[in-house]
Amino acid sequence: MFRSRSRLLLISILWISAVFLAGCAMPHIQSTQTSDGGTTESCADFFASLDQQTTEAGVMDSGAFRVKGYPYLRANRFLASFREWAMDRESFAAWVNHMQALDQESRGYEIANLPAMDAPALASASSKAELSANVVTCGNLLKAADFQDSGPRIEKLREQVVVPDEYSLLRRTLGVYPLFSVFVSLGVDNWHAEAKKNFSAQPPEDWSGIRYAPEKPGELPLSRQIIEKTRSDSLGIPAYAPEDLQALFRIYAPIWEVQTQNEHDKIGTPFWNPEGELGVNTGHPMTYTLPSFTHFGKDILTQLNYIVWFPSRPKANLLDIYGGLLDGINYRITLDKNGEPLLYETIHNCGCYYMAFPTKRLHVREKNDYAESPLILQTPEVNPISEFMTIALKSRTHAVQHLYPLARETQSESAIYSLADYGQLRSLPCHTDGRAGMFDQDGVGIGTERLERFILWPTGVLSPGSMRQWGRQAVAFIGIRHFDDPFFMDKIFMETDF
Repeated sequence: MFRSRSRLLLISILWISAVFLAGCAMPHIQSTQTSDGGTTESCADFFASLDQQTTEAGVMDSGAFRVKGYPYLRANRFLASFREWAMDRESFAAWVNHMQALDQESRGYEIANLPAMDAPALASASSKAELSANVVTCGNLLKAADFQDSGPRIEKLREQVVVPDEYSLLRRTLGVYPLFSVFVSLGVDNWHAEAKKNFSAQPPEDWSGIRYAPEKPGELPLSRQIIEKTRSDSLGIPAYAPEDLQALFRIYAPIWEVQTQNEHDKIGTPFWNPEGELGVNTGHPMTYTLPSFTHFGKDILTQLNYIVWFPSRPKANLLDIYGGLLDGINYRITLDKNGEPLLYETIHNCGCYYMAFPTKRLHVREKNDYAESPLILQTPEVNPISEFMTIALKSRTHAVQHLYPLARETQSESAIYSLADYGQLRSLPCHTDGRAGMFDQDGVGIGTERLERFILWPTGVLSPGSMRQWGRQAVAFIGIRHFDDPFFMDKIFMETDF
């Protein structure tokens, strides 16, 4: 059995090399354990060839970061936050397993997006399924070899789990960032003042728009019941059953209320059009869901991300530096350890215009370590059993201007949206019968560049204003701050006694 599996792996490697690389030189990216010259080295070659083809085809999924020397592992900022923890063997194994699962998820999208090129066999689902199966098999073999004992190898992994920030030191140096940041700070202060002036926790008056409500889910359990029955692993990360996670998303799904003037103000489903450009089908309203986790005190809390897309932010004029293809909003709820909302947040999908809406159980710290403090606004009280949280967006700019509760009886008066996994955006069908994700290998939405990138590049952010893949969103132009910062809540808030 073992020899048979080894031969299958070698055949897969030869097949990839012959079909994809066509004799090109291939870098030998080894795992830490390849000295046997056998199965583990073959697996290292398998990952190296797959990585090269993924890069050359331009389909590398950039939502998570590869771990150098461990081709079967990837990390995000949350998982990287555990690298300094004192972990026993069980916790360490759980940490590695999470990073391996993240790699397998990313490679699944990369394999799906690989073009057929001159190899018809690649177009078949079975051939790609075999590649995905080999990712799992080879990953398990390398993991077993790498961590068969403790000590220096474990410490070496800790050193390699590093997630870079979304800011370029070179850009900041060339752009004389210390001086430039003074002017950016004035712009941020002006936006904060304007946003505070325009924001209300009450419904908008005299708006002509569309309300988008979720499909009626039927009878749902209480969020507390889901949290109570969900076990956490040795790291403290909740391990939700898929149906329970879906239930949480349905419980807290919001209403989107959009001041609507034209098609660009309608929520829809992203797709690749026949011209090879991204579009949004407004005939099918969709909200994309993505779970995430964060630290707060000694707890690890669950976050529910709800993401919508518009066809564009139309330009007000030819000199409008903020307009361009596609626009969108990410609304996030952080649940406490009992499954009740603790913090609400919104950003545009570029990472811009961050707003925080803490509940009364959070107290804002007087001082924090961020150079650009977040915008914190009033939070309405919402009963999720009888009310929706409603996010009201202004026409054209899609700025968040109202957050308020709305009785669930109004659902029948609204347009209905569906919930879908955010991962779908990482591999969309193309008119060429292939597949491609929305984002390039830097996490930038393809074709969504704004003119502001020519002005704000000294901030160090790559292509400011462009739509960004989740996990690659900088949310400040001054200093360093990310939407997926796993310690953000601890730095900004303290939990009150009530």
